[in-house]
Amino acid sequence: MNTKLIRNLLSGLITLGVCHNVWAQPAGQTNYFWTAAGNARTWSQGANWTSLPGNSQIVPPTDGTTFQINLYDPPATHSLIPITITNTDSVNINDAIFGPLWGQTLDVYGMVNCGFGEFLWGDNNSGTTTLNIRTNGYVSLRDTMAVGTAWWFPGGANVSVNVYSNAQLNVTWMQFGGHLNIYGGTVSVTNGFNTGGPTTPVFNGGVDTDATRAINIITGSTLVLPAGYTATVNDWINRGILLVYGVPGDGAEIVIDEANTNWPSRTVVTTTATNANPIVAVNIQVPRTNLFVGGLEQAQVYADYSITTNVNITTTPGTGLIYQSTATNVVTVTAAGRVRATGPGTALVKAIVGTVSNSVLVTVAHYTNTASLVHRYSFSESAGSATTADSIPGNSPTWDGTLNGSATLGGGQLTLNELTGDYVQFPAGILTNMDAVTIETWVSFGTISNWAVLYTFGDSTGPVGFDYISFQPHTAPATVQAGIKNATFEQDPNFTPVLDNHTNVHIVAVYHPEAGFCSIYTNGMLAGINSSITITMADAMASGDPLNYIGHSLWSADPYLNATMDEFRIYDGPLSAGQIRADAALGPNQLIGTNTNVSVAASRSGNNLRISWPTSSALVTLMTSPKLGPGATWTPVNTPLTVIGGNYQAAISLSGTTQFFQLAQ
Repeated sequence: MNTKLIRNLLSGLITLGVCHNVWAQPAGQTNYFWTAAGNARTWSQGANWTSLPGNSQIVPPTDGTTFQINLYDPPATHSLIPITITNTDSVNINDAIFGPLWGQTLDVYGMVNCGFGEFLWGDNNSGTTTLNIRTNGYVSLRDTMAVGTAWWFPGGANVSVNVYSNAQLNVTWMQFGGHLNIYGGTVSVTNGFNTGGPTTPVFNGGVDTDATRAINIITGSTLVLPAGYTATVNDWINRGILLVYGVPGDGAEIVIDEANTNWPSRTVVTTTATNANPIVAVNIQVPRTNLFVGGLEQAQVYADYSITTNVNITTTPGTGLIYQSTATNVVTVTAAGRVRATGPGTALVKAIVGTVSNSVLVTVAHYTNTASLVHRYSFSESAGSATTADSIPGNSPTWDGTLNGSATLGGGQLTLNELTGDYVQFPAGILTNMDAVTIETWVSFGTISNWAVLYTFGDSTGPVGFDYISFQPHTAPATVQAGIKNATFEQDPNFTPVLDNHTNVHIVAVYHPEAGFCSIYTNGMLAGINSSITITMADAMASGDPLNYIGHSLWSADPYLNATMDEFRIYDGPLSAGQIRADAALGPNQLIGTNTNVSVAASRSGNNLRISWPTSSALVTLMTSPKLGPGATWTPVNTPLTVIGGNYQAAISLSGTTQFFQLAQ
């Protein structure tokens, strides 16, 4: 989970300490957090930093004392502006830098010295995390650089470290799962360069494999390894992860020197090649070629070279790869190969490198499945009951929930206490075969511990959750988030503030990857959305959702939840914004009506037009258009609904222009 970093940091440092020296962190030690609150780019600007304890805006000092730098942007800001350490900046600490992370870029023109190390993770959701060590830049780590690997974080191999011209990178240990591009600079690894096995992560918690790893050298580059590394380098060549100009290296082009007088008792790797081998053919693949409007996919492009075939060049720099769509009203494609379905029809998505090209046909249609309520828990059982029934006819007892810990029922509510480990478990397979899911609940929260889970559906192995959807009302970065995760990475919409001590909150999370989004509504209004979802429900439920909970996480270190809940509903399909607003107005004890033969009433109240219609209506989405007839363009009215005297009521500000209204599902 991309925001699990803080929660699990301590255990990760302890694990590393088994193998290497860990710099002690004194009690009350100041750590520094990048906030991007200033110009969001300049390292030496105090407004971009905050420190804990103290919360002062001050640039991390350069006196070599022990402190930690957390170089990531808080979710509320979402700034991915490159951070710059200029040629007059010096970073000198006896601890570690955690970052850049989650798609950030750090440009180093100055000097960085760390007594511990630097740890970089990527995120397939936000883009490639990049560390650029520019001309004259110098980075020295007395212990470890982790490039796209982690022992406590399951993911994040989407990382590139680029070393340019005469720049230098010196580390003691390299834990490697991402990309290292040496564009004329020098990289020295003193004690060990760990790439794991072809299909094995460097650490058990990671997802890096040879599909994510690449060490790329060009003329003038120098890679200096420990003594006796010739067999290791040849292994990298055979595995295809040692590249020359971005192409798996031909052994004849790679020089391995264990008798270099400039680097005694070391293994020095260079290349005699002066350019890349030519690409003779390309092949573009899109994971799903049948998309729904709004859907998003990442294209993959494979190249055949004169010396090797089927090389993934999707993220390889310098290939000249470009993309085209033959019908942008059907699909668009970004420079990075992100294919977005924009309208019904068919289009060719092309990959072009020089004079060679290839295309794939993509078909787009409108998503037509409407949401149906398939599971409902009203918690109406008497106190002392060990189960809560699914009230959808025919579902009980097959899909009843089981109470655990000291969870209690009474007065139409479920009560959960963190201290007694309370939760409800649903049977395995409750979300099987759904391509879109909506979870709806009314809940009151007490004080919420970091990472406590409102609900989750998925699987876990040991301490780690995977293949799931989830909802957390208070994360460690102080956000509310819904998550959808496959075996590799997670994608989340989130918002602030957290929901501690909020009462009678109507929460709806819509997981609709077929249309490319996941959204969160509170009290009927949109609170957060991620419109770049590529993980399908089939991916998220690949393990068959054997573990399904209210109030219990799939991550063993997460706490339980303090809350009372009035209603919990699961829909097969996406609820519309209008349906969510109607449910918020009706409350937890009433479902949307079924009557489709209704009419609206309108009246003026000051500067508002009040439109009302009966709550027995199945038509709950109020639509407006500036005209009638063939040229009408009907759009939803995004205003809260209230229920007054058995009628929905919407108050609309008078604009002085003609508007027509109708109801729709």
